[in-house]
Amino acid sequence: MLEAVEAGAGDRERIVASTGLTRDVVDASLEHLVRIGRLSSESLSLGCPPSGCGGCGAPTGHGCAAPVSSGPTLVALTVRRPSA
Repeated sequence: MLEAVEAGAGDRERIVASTGLTRDVVDASLEHLVRIGRLSSESLSLGCPPSGCGGCGAPTGHGCAAPVSSGPTLVALTVRRPSA
């Protein structure tokens, strides 16, 4: 699977297509590779910050009921080489 990422497969669907693995196997593999440090992940900031409305880029009073404490996670498909 790392070979597919190195060859340019930049998202789950391309990894599925290039490896023939099922989506479930790709998802589990990506989680494992992030956990062991072979791929990197970053949190995306969506909605209002924990401090409340006004800091998320949306107009103040846009109707959010509560601050967003977590959002989706971007898994940057960047292969990390193990240190020697």
